[in-house]
Amino acid sequence: MNGRRRLGLAFALAIASAVAGAQQAAAGSSEAAEAGRKIYVSSCTRCHGINLVTNGIGFDLRTFPSHDKERFVRSVINGKGAMPAWGGTLKPEQIDLLWAYIGAVNGWKPAPAPQ
Repeated sequence: MNGRRRLGLAFALAIASAVAGAQQAAAGSSEAAEAGRKIYVSSCTRCHGINLVTNGIGFDLRTFPSHDKERFVRSVINGKGAMPAWGGTLKPEQIDLLWAYIGAVNGWKPAPAPQ
């Protein structure tokens, strides 16, 4: 096989790998969002409303900025204002799933998968 063919084959394999990775990330993000929805329904709905549509009690999560996950995590763990602290109840992985659900409802683009 000459150098050009090898380079072409390597390029084609790289593209196929990137496409497969993107498809896997999309599937993983929808699975994470669904798992987060289940946690949200059982832990958050009573104050933050169905599908993030607040009933006037909790913060309107539809307005939460997509770039401020750290603030979200801190608020969930420690509580904020009238919101109780959930750090003793929810594990970090569960908080990440909640973040994925909020992002899905708000239409945020998923973060790129780590390389």
